[in-house]
Formats: sequence, C-alpha cells, structure tokens
Amino acid sequence: MPGVAGPEQLRCWAARPAPGSKLGPSEASLSPAGLEQLGLAEGEAVALRNDDHTTWAVARVHDHDDALVRLGRMLWPQLAVRPGEPLEAAAVGDLPVAESARITPPYNLTFNLHQRLLERLRDDRTPLYPGNRVLAEIYPGGAGMLVRIDLASPSPSRMGDGTEVELHRADVSVSERLITLADVGGCDSIIRRLRELVELPLLRPAFYRRLGVRPPKGVLLHGPPGTGKTLICKALANELGVTAYRMSATELVGSVQGETEANLRLLFSRALAHAPSLVMIDEFDVIATNRERLASQSDVRAASQLLTLMDGLEEVDGLILMATTNRIQAIDPAFRRPGRFEEEIFVGPPDEAARAEILSIHTREMPLTAQAQDAIAAVAGETGGFTGADLMHLARSAGLEAADRLASGREGFELADSLEGADLAVEPGDLEAALRTVRPSVLRDVVTRTERITWDQIVGLGELKGRLRELGRRAVDPGDTGTDQGVLLHGPAGSGKSALVHALASELGVNFVAIEGSKVYNQWLGESEEAVRALFRRAAEARPSLVMLDHLDALAPVRAGESGERTDERVVSALLASLDDVLATGQVFVVGASNRPELIDEAVLRSGRLGIHLEVANPDSDRRAELLAALAGAHGLQLDADLAAELADSIGGWSAADIVMLAGEAASRAALEDRDMGFDDLVDALPTITRL
Repeated sequence: MPGVAGPEQLRCWAARPAPGSKLGPSEASLSPAGLEQLGLAEGEAVALRNDDHTTWAVARVHDHDDALVRLGRMLWPQLAVRPGEPLEAAAVGDLPVAESARITPPYNLTFNLHQRLLERLRDDRTPLYPGNRVLAEIYPGGAGMLVRIDLASPSPSRMGDGTEVELHRADVSVSERLITLADVGGCDSIIRRLRELVELPLLRPAFYRRLGVRPPKGVLLHGPPGTGKTLICKALANELGVTAYRMSATELVGSVQGETEANLRLLFSRALAHAPSLVMIDEFDVIATNRERLASQSDVRAASQLLTLMDGLEEVDGLILMATTNRIQAIDPAFRRPGRFEEEIFVGPPDEAARAEILSIHTREMPLTAQAQDAIAAVAGETGGFTGADLMHLARSAGLEAADRLASGREGFELADSLEGADLAVEPGDLEAALRTVRPSVLRDVVTRTERITWDQIVGLGELKGRLRELGRRAVDPGDTGTDQGVLLHGPAGSGKSALVHALASELGVNFVAIEGSKVYNQWLGESEEAVRALFRRAAEARPSLVMLDHLDALAPVRAGESGERTDERVVSALLASLDDVLATGQVFVVGASNRPELIDEAVLRSGRLGIHLEVANPDSDRRAELLAALAGAHGLQLDADLAAELADSIGGWSAADIVMLAGEAASRAALEDRDMGFDDLVDALPTITRL
C-alpha cells in the first residue's frame, strides 16, 4: 500500500471500477484500510486531487478490498489522471448544505424535467464544488443529464432542501467531454515538444524578448487519420487554460465572394483581442491548398489572405496558430517555410508500448477482470498498425461483445436487472472476439483475402517454411536491421505459393496487404502508378506488415524501350521506388509470387529488393502422401499410410492444388449419397480432375 501523506491524507492510485461494482458516475471507492486511515465511514465525502495539485474533485466513498481508489466515470476527466497514476485522498468531513447554486443544463428544460432534476440532486445529497459537472440520472433505466453547477462559496458543499437554485441559460458545451492530456496516450514526446513550442510563447512571451529571439508562431501536426492530432490540440488548449478557437477549415469557407477572407480576418482579430489565445484549424489542407493546382480564384485569395495574416503574427505576442492535416502534400509550400509553420510534427501510428497505454485509457471506465487487464499487453502486441481511433473502436467493441455475452437469452427489463452484480465484467474472451473483427483503418479499403490460413495447414516444406519464417521475423522486428530485402517465391502454378504467404502472415501476426498485378492497372493516366504508391504507403502506415506481390510478372514485366504508351515503365518505376522506401524504413516484409519469373523485370529481382529467390516445387511422392492423409483427415477419413503412398504414386506430377481439388471432389461424392467419405471415393474422383 502506498505511503500515507499525513494524518488526514492518503496516497493512493487511480483504478478502474471493479467487476460488479455499483459506483455512481461521480462516486469513488476506497479500501477499508483507507477509510480507517482517513477516519471516514462508508458514504461520507472525500476530496481527491491529482499529483500536480491542479485538479480536484469531491466524491462519496464506498469500501472495497484493495488499497486503490476506484473512480466513477465522471471523475476521470475531472481529475485528469490515468489508471495507475497517483492521487491524494483527504477527508473533508460532513459537507454543509449549499446556500445557493446555479445549474447550467446543456439544453432548455421543461418545468417537469427541471423539478425531477432538482429532486434527484437533493435526494442523492450530491457533493458540489465550484464548476463541477454532475451526471444526474433522471430518466428510466439510469439515463441522465450532464449539468454544470456553480457555487457562490469556494468551499465544497452538498445539495439539500434549503439550497436556493438558479437555472442558468442552456449551454451546449456542458455536455461536451472535457479533454485533458490524461486522455492522450502514447504521445508523450510529441506533447513535450508542443509544450516547449506553445506554452512559453503564450504565457511568457517576455522571456523570448529578453533573449532577443522571436518564438515560433505556427505548428503543423500531420499524419494518418485517427492518430490523435485534433485530440492533442484540444487537450493542450484545455491544459494551458488559454482562450482557444477551434474550428474546421470548412467552417471558414464562405458561400459568397470575399466571405472566406472576411472570416479569416475576423478569427484572427478575435484571437488577438483575447490573447493569450490558441487558434486551431482542423483539416488545414482545405483552406491552404496548393495554389498552383487550383482552378478557383476564390481559393487562391483565401490562401493568400491566410499567408498575410500569418506574417502579421510576428509583430504580436500571445497568439499561436496550430493546424492539423492528413494530406500535408496538398498544402501550399508557402505555408511550410520558416516564419509561418516553422515546426512540422509527425503524429504516426503508436508503437506497442503506446498502444498498451492507449488501451488502458479507453478501458479505464470498464470493469475489467484481472485476466482481462493482463491481456491488454498481449492485445497491444497484436495490433500493429492500429491508430488511436482504431484502439478506441477495439475497446468499444470489446464492451459490446461483453454486453452481447451477458445479455444472451434475456429480453426487456430483465436484461437491465440481470446485468447488475458480480458477473458484470469484461473478460479476455471479449477482447479476443473484438480483435477478430476490428481491422486497422488504413487497410479498410485495401482488398485482402479474409480467410486465415494457419502455418500448420501447410503440409511439408519444412526447410522452406523455416527459411521464410526466419526472414519474416527479422524483417518485421524493429530492432533487427539485418534484412533489407524481400523474397521471390517462384514455381509451377498450384504449388501453394500464395497459400504459403498467407500462412506466413498469420504465423508472424502482422497486417497483410495483397497487391495483384491485374488490379493495379487503370485506364486513366497516372492512376496505376498512384495505386502502387498508395498500397505501399498503407502497408508502411500499418507496419509491421507483410506485402504480397501476387502475379508479379503482370505487375512488373520486363521493360521494352520501344513501348508506345510506356505505362509498364511508369508502373515498374513506381514499384521500384516504393520497394526502396519501405525496405529502407523497415518492419515491412515484401514477398513476390510468380510462376513465370523469366518475365519479371530484372531491376525488381536484384539484390536489395527481391533479392532472395526461393522455389516452391510441386510435391514429391512423400509430400503427396502427407497431403492426401491431411486432406482426407479434414473430411473425416483416416487414411492408411500404405494406401496414401499407393495413391500418391499414381498421381505423380500433380500440384498441391490438384490434390486439394481431388479431396474436395471425393467429399462431394460422399455428401451426395449422405455417407462418410471412403478411399474408393478418392479413387473414383481421379478421372474427374482435369489437369493442364
């Protein structure tokens, strides 16, 4: 148990709700030892403060059997902590009844709804402190309304019958979730850099004047969608406590001529009038698009107006512009020079440690079992290429899987009653089920084969499988730089090259991207090359990943100098450049497959690209017997070794695909006669297999 900070103060740790706990949204629970240390009885009030002593909350306590303090879901954003971070708990005694309070709802209330809200707050003896937000459950089934309560007195109190309540006008921002840096996981280095660039120039501009330098006035965050760029901006503005102007670039675009420029001038004038202030523009590429590629003069004028306004920031203090985009290549180069957006910070997909931290944040309000909490680290290792938004979706999907599991076979009001108690918990199986359905968002529009082929389903090929597995592990290992080239698998059609690559991706536990030559080519000029670059870019964003170049002879044919349209040359050149980029970056294993390697351009097959060539030959007699036994066993027939060897000798030269088709045909014959498959079915099916 953590050390005690004082006679009426306890050092403890923030923790999730326990499975089966019935904590209210603004309630906390302490262990019996903690209650005794503070001299509190169950149900009394305790003051909770974070380690920086900047945020605190008052909550009613309940006892539980460990030394942590478990928090209701409203206390996480109010205290701005993460699971496992330190808290200080102190007894506040018997809370006095507040003389007056002002309630701000998110929308206008009817008289009856207002009365129900007051009755619930008074019946619950709700602890209050200035500026806190309370979730009052006033609807059937536990649904509630989030309201903000302001007190005339700075000391904590509670709602009572004698409290005079003033209903303030509705404010939609009350219902918005309070975003703090504790809600941002896996971006500690980025946040530290942003605080250096933003905090001192906003709050201490005289420091730079004494040094005789001008602080940066613009910061640009770029990276794939869902990595947390907008979230970081919101959290930083709330953390610094400055005036923040947050808007999407589309909100600035006007419908008439000159309106966009007027909106920009109004935004900057308001920000200057309320300095120190932080201006944040989301989807910045919409309003700062490259002027050389535009046909609309209104967009050119808007970009020029913004450039002029940014130049004017050098003469003022207390205003910084932050922008986010996932299309940094679309932004006009004039914005990216020193003096405007001097700092460009890349926010990429999180690594394994960052993914575990993000999952911990998104599951902090869930009652996880001890096994589920231990499984988070394993899930983080299996989610390479997932962005923060993907991990949020994964955590939500795990909760929905738990709800489906607990609610199976129950309906109506019985469902809500049955979901209370010790069985209300999220288990490791729910996380595993969610992991099977959630894919990285960067790969959603990449068509890949959905079925999973396991490594054990590939019969034989022991030496080849071992070589491939070793090369793949070294390629996707972030700490190993020994493998900087891909592999070409070649051999006759049907020998199992594609199946081997799919099984390798499953064995390595990496994201899988398949690029087929016939699906890359497009009728429009430049689209084929862009398709190749886009697929490799997605694979790099989803690293660790495996890229399969299927039918490589169609994707990268031998270039002929006398070609007319030169489409093949452009596609091959794009492929070569993309290969060099991803292999140099690492954690992307590239495997090509072809049954006509002599037709592939030699620049693709040289050392440093697909420089390792491995042959996948048709199965020999022993492997044919193994395949027959394995496939027959999958259909319920235990094939004798001698019979398997005899049949294998009679199908010499058959490929693995032919043998798979033979077993399927035999099983179909048996199924039509509603009986189990036998050896005679295999023999009878031999003449029906047409081989080329």
